[in-house]
Amino acid sequence: MTAPSQVPPGLNPVDTRSLGGESMRQQSVPPVSRRAFLLRVVAGLTLGSLTTPWGGGRAKADPATQRWICTFDQCTPYIYDPAVGDPDSGVPPGTPFQDLPDDWFCPDCGTGKADFIPYD
Repeated sequence: MTAPSQVPPGLNPVDTRSLGGESMRQQSVPPVSRRAFLLRVVAGLTLGSLTTPWGGGRAKADPATQRWICTFDQCTPYIYDPAVGDPDSGVPPGTPFQDLPDDWFCPDCGTGKADFIPYD
């Protein structure tokens, strides 16, 4: 077995081994200071990623065309589409979910508007 190669000052030696158990040559990896690490992290961030929550990067749907889905666990599920409306309940096409009457209910399961969430 040969002696490990000299490691220049200021570098951390890292011993890597292959899966077969054979020793590979010793490699030198420069140390990363906390300051350098934080600078790399900050450089990777954008103003948008700092001001929006996770998943907030998507464009918001227009309330007039936003579809809504019933979340009641025994529903089929029903999706309210403003383009279609709910003709059986007297809701004409083009009616946004927010403009539905407070006593409107899911035509499939009978639950109220509170059990609906925006549907992408």
